[in-house]
Amino acid sequence: MSPRSLADALRQRDDSALAALLHRRPDLLHPIPSDITNLAARSTTGPSVSRCLDTLDALTLFVLAVVARQSVELPALPKEVIRSVIEDLDDSARDLAERALQDLVELALVWGTDDEIRAIHAVREHILGATAPTWPPPQLPTTTESANTAISDEQAGVHAREAIAQVRDLLDAWAVDPPSVLRAGGLAVRDFAAAARDLNTDAPTAALWIEIAHAAGLLDDDGEERPSWVPTDRFDTWLGKPAAEQWVALAQAWLTSPRLSSLANDKSTLLATDSERRAVVTLRAQALKLLASTTDPVEPTALIEVLNYAQPRRSGALQAQVVHATYREATLLGLMGANALTSPGRALIGAAPTSSTAAGADAIGALMPLEIDHVLIQADLTMIAPGPVAPELARKLRLLADVESRGHATVYRLSEQSLRRAFDAGWDAAKVHQVLNSASTTGLPQPLSYLIDDLARRHGAIRVGAASAYLRCDNEGTIQAILGDRRLRGLQLSQTAPNILISQATPHEFMAALRDAGYAPAAETPDGAVVVLRPDERRVRSKLARKVTSGRRDSDALIASVVKGLRSGDRAARTPRGEMVVGPAGTNEVPRTSSAATLAALKVAIAETTPVWIGYADADGTTTEQIIDPIRMGGGSVTAFDHRTEQVRTFSISRISGVAPLAT
Repeated sequence: MSPRSLADALRQRDDSALAALLHRRPDLLHPIPSDITNLAARSTTGPSVSRCLDTLDALTLFVLAVVARQSVELPALPKEVIRSVIEDLDDSARDLAERALQDLVELALVWGTDDEIRAIHAVREHILGATAPTWPPPQLPTTTESANTAISDEQAGVHAREAIAQVRDLLDAWAVDPPSVLRAGGLAVRDFAAAARDLNTDAPTAALWIEIAHAAGLLDDDGEERPSWVPTDRFDTWLGKPAAEQWVALAQAWLTSPRLSSLANDKSTLLATDSERRAVVTLRAQALKLLASTTDPVEPTALIEVLNYAQPRRSGALQAQVVHATYREATLLGLMGANALTSPGRALIGAAPTSSTAAGADAIGALMPLEIDHVLIQADLTMIAPGPVAPELARKLRLLADVESRGHATVYRLSEQSLRRAFDAGWDAAKVHQVLNSASTTGLPQPLSYLIDDLARRHGAIRVGAASAYLRCDNEGTIQAILGDRRLRGLQLSQTAPNILISQATPHEFMAALRDAGYAPAAETPDGAVVVLRPDERRVRSKLARKVTSGRRDSDALIASVVKGLRSGDRAARTPRGEMVVGPAGTNEVPRTSSAATLAALKVAIAETTPVWIGYADADGTTTEQIIDPIRMGGGSVTAFDHRTEQVRTFSISRISGVAPLAT
């Protein structure tokens, strides 16, 4: 029977065809449609259609435009559509045009029969006037010569080692002297410039390491009253991993980062939330997917041409920026080399036969140069490391010296200022001598030994400490009473002069504690004048919420259960109120379990945080199917996330007819 509407056409599809539609248009799943009529209505909305059109290539969009143009008043004839496409392009486009038409039907942008078809109304509003694409379409080279992969792999290991070292050096430095978080969020320009100088690199490269560290969860805002960018506890875990696994963590963070770090310049504000663009992740993934289809070198301009054909609605300045940034950033990470994906890049993004995180780690590990555990110290107070330095030694050298240049060999500069960092970190002259002597193959020059000993003698002669608040009182008895008061021990008081106490607490906390203990303090200005503190003067600045930039992937089991739910919803719409919804031939498809089994299944789902399929009776007695994520139980009800409404609801356990796992 010919369908009278898109809903009828969808209803006539088998379960696998409905599942294919939901896989290809995942936005139709959230929230889960109640029945096929609801699914059809949602699939014709402007935003959903626009998202779907963004994924279509130029030929498919042109075929869709022809269908829309021919079916403005009457249904179009499939053969006439293909003939029109061929007339505008070439006979060689026939097979691809027929395949594109089938694709459009599967995507629910076109519906009908083999004799007549229609484009949905939303399509006509979007692309009625589309023009014929360039034919034949641009293509990338498709040879599979292993020599090309060997060329791209040449520098991958070196770049990977450098990426790890740069991130490690950056976070080690910020652990000691963290930069402040701007009032509006982000990293100040002056701190960015200082980081670039410290890493001895340019602004785009420094921006890449900073934002990758943040994307990988190694760097974050500490949330203090005066917030700073500091390493997280995940950084310590990362440091303990093998170098190959460290690289994988950085590369995966870059793949999902919504930023174009290599476009940064000296005036850029990094880590600002408003610089995130979700489209960047999609465009980068599409570019890498195309690069994975060949082992030949591909120029960025050639890749842009292919992308413009593959997804013309996404073409433009941003796509070109993403392509050029992808080449630069992926090369710095070791994912690309000589304009082609490297072996580790292919393994990590899914282009290799055995693609996985472990495969990516194995591939990069085989390419990384061996680490060295020695340096050459010269008379001009420079140290030369003829290769990648082992992490433990590298961290010691970064404490003792400044990096002067990088490359296959790293040059460090020893100076009074750099050596002072080691003394500030608690080292003494003996330890500095021991570290340098054990690392050097040439011994220590005499001027360096004199410099170390002289600094050790002078270091610490003057002491500086920190205090958040002070107390001044001319009565020595009151001072001693406050020092001995057990109620004030939490203030961490110390006496610096006969009439002065200092505390690590804030002035507001200090005064509140003193008042609670029965004292009567007054606030004063730096010049000693008494001031009045109003309650409305103390405020804590709120922090901006961080964006979550992770995509949602729906499992086959969830989609299979949604399809069953759509069928059930259709049957429910035709079933008189108060009756059980049953399947074809009287088969009851609603889950039915005993009360004990229902409770047990819900407890397991809560413990394992897995979704389940339930039968649920409404207030009027109609039983329908639901997909829920149980959260907790109590008081005769279960609180769960309802996939149909995408809200947390409370379900009465007495109305649940049964619980079943999602279809597999």
